[in-house]
Amino acid sequence: MKQGYRLVIVDKAGALVSEFQLTENALSQPETFVAALKQSIEDVEDEEP
Repeated sequence: MKQGYRLVIVDKAGALVSEFQLTENALSQPETFVAALKQSIEDVEDEEP
C-alpha cells in the first residue's frame, strides 16, 4: 500500500465523524475529495441541535 495521509474529522465531543484516506490518487482529484469533505461537514451540521 502506498503511503498517504489520513484526515480524521471528529465532533466537539471527540466522536469520530468521518475519515478520509488521502493517497496520491485522491490528491490528484481535488474536486472529488473537496466535494466529499463538504458533504461530510454538511452532514455534521445537519445533526447538530
